[in-house]
Amino acid sequence: MAKHVRVGLVGAGFAGHFHCASYEKIYGEDFEIYGIFDVAKDKAAHLAKEFEIKKVYDTFDAMLADRDVDVVDLVVPNNLHVPLAVKAAQAGKNVFCEKPLTGYFGPRDAKDWTARGVSREDIFKGALEEANRAYDAIKKAGVTLCYGENWVYAPPIVKVNRLLEASGSAILRIQGEESHSGSHADYAKHWRTAGGGALIRLCVHPLGAALHLKYEEGRRRDGKPIRPASVTAEVATLTKMKAFEAEPKKFMKTGWDDVEDFGAILLTFEDGSVAQLTSTDTVMGGIYNYLTVYGSRMVGKANINPNTACQAYTPDQEYFKDEYVVEKTETKEGWSFPAPDEDMVTGYPDELKDFVGSISRGRQPKSGLMLAHDVVTVTYAAYLAAEKGTRVGLAPYLRPA
Repeated sequence: MAKHVRVGLVGAGFAGHFHCASYEKIYGEDFEIYGIFDVAKDKAAHLAKEFEIKKVYDTFDAMLADRDVDVVDLVVPNNLHVPLAVKAAQAGKNVFCEKPLTGYFGPRDAKDWTARGVSREDIFKGALEEANRAYDAIKKAGVTLCYGENWVYAPPIVKVNRLLEASGSAILRIQGEESHSGSHADYAKHWRTAGGGALIRLCVHPLGAALHLKYEEGRRRDGKPIRPASVTAEVATLTKMKAFEAEPKKFMKTGWDDVEDFGAILLTFEDGSVAQLTSTDTVMGGIYNYLTVYGSRMVGKANINPNTACQAYTPDQEYFKDEYVVEKTETKEGWSFPAPDEDMVTGYPDELKDFVGSISRGRQPKSGLMLAHDVVTVTYAAYLAAEKGTRVGLAPYLRPA
């Protein structure tokens, strides 16, 4: 029997705002955003007023102590995901966690730490330690973790998955990418605040979708997910090439500190299929989010961005100056692909609807703890593989399905 779900939102920044906006698009579920906490209480109060949230908590502990809160929605910096998720689990609260579940951000309290010269093997071990800590705490507490991989819920990918099921296709190869011309946020330029570069910020999206599709294929055929087996990778900082640095005008973000602006993963699954996944901060023309699945009986192309649902042309971008077009575009001039409903196409409302429904009905979400842990394992094994120029086996590091 479904129950009313009360959500405690943790974080009142950009991500907190778009979570609230996406919650407003959910239908058919009995829930409410019951309270909010942010270390900047004025921001929390502002968001609470805008979205009619009942309570503004002074501390995270006060939220956890409130018996009326069923689940905490963590929209906080990546390095806070595991500490807050573990604390929430120990308090008996379910957890919604944005991607990635965690990473390696250097020794605790080392504010000036840099990844330059640090072995990727040590970074891999550090990231796994944090991922395992979260996994074990969630399992021990018997609560549910819902992992915020919106690509799992993006309508184009959902449809591709349905076509795979309808055709009975074996997935032979997956090719995917998330790329754009660079993050606007300073945190993204430093390993200690981002946990890495293009791989951990961008590639986790096509990676998460590829893993999900293979899980689903395995469950349909044999009743158990097909898991990742090994990974090779390449990373680079393309904006530090001499030819690029010599150009007087730049059309993409620069200033990357100790992180890569390009990453590519070649992932092999335990059934022998492969996924080729790319991410970079060096692509102009807006954000590129796509996944192509090559099956034995069908080929499916999921064009999240750009897509042709809406197309527009203007000779002067000033005409569109007050209208949102699409994420990460450098100019609105010429032809563009305006997003009619970007949140819907990228899957956020359906993601949160599934999360609320999983808590309300006591079931597991489509994007959960196993996916969250596997994404961290594969991504940081990819960093290790790129450093060593070799293949890294994943089986010893994966947790049970």
